Amino acid sequence: MKFARGEAIIRPGEQPDGVYFLTKGLVRQEAISPKGEIFIINVFRPGAYFPMMWGIANVANGYHYEAATAAEVHCAPRDAVVSYLKDHPEELWRFTKRLLTGISGLISRFEYLMFDTAYRKAILLLLYFARRFGQKEDGKIVIPVSLAHREIASWIGTTRETASIQMEALKKKGFIITRGRQIVIKSLAQLEKEAA
Repeated sequence: MKFARGEAIIRPGEQPDGVYFLTKGLVRQEAISPKGEIFIINVFRPGAYFPMMWGIANVANGYHYEAATAAEVHCAPRDAVVSYLKDHPEELWRFTKRLLTGISGLISRFEYLMFDTAYRKAILLLLYFARRFGQKEDGKIVIPVSLAHREIASWIGTTRETASIQMEALKKKGFIITRGRQIVIKSLAQLEKEAA
């Protein structure tokens, strides 16, 4: 199945058609408040299964999944995916490793949401995206995921205006440049030093 950027794959409260396996592109998992505010929970890369809380634990889906870029997925019945993982320990190991890496990222995110300044939160978010999705290009790191200021605000728990101020500060200090909606980190080492 193919999805265009921004196209919904699963909506909150919907019974998923099955478990999806992402083969190309990126898929964003979001929580949507009663006021319509969006909080980005995770961004899935190729090789990810979703929604696995529903797939394995039968927890009702409360999240919105949408293509963050053009994406391709395969969909299989939940029971078939569970049987496949049970019968293929090497794939179960890869799945478990991805799951634990994701949990580690969420724990780090909770920590910086609770304790850090908006400026440091913005830096840590960029470092997270650089490490997870970054592509090296002429000594710089290009983050191929489109990050609008409202999305950055959602990730770091601030207003869009505050996120914009932090991104402008990072530009003025020479840590980042933008190309359309793409963010380019001029020096990962310098940005890491700024976060320390």
